[in-house]
Amino acid sequence: MAYSVLKDQGAITLKIYDLLNQNTNARRVATLDYIQDSQSTVLEQYFMMSFSWKFNSLGSKGGSKGESKGNDVYFLD
Repeated sequence: MAYSVLKDQGAITLKIYDLLNQNTNARRVATLDYIQDSQSTVLEQYFMMSFSWKFNSLGSKGGSKGESKGNDVYFLD
């Protein structure tokens, strides 16, 4: 879930991991010769909030200072 702030220059994001609490840390492998049980440490349910900022060096509408607003297109070879 994200929310734009500061005239769409920033975003606050909330992420939720393992929402249904289904992350498991136990595993069993069974073959004809042996049975292997293993356990591991895993992250449980957690939430993370972050803030990101959009840097824009081109100014508003993608233009730069002193640039004409016409529809001129230039190709350089």
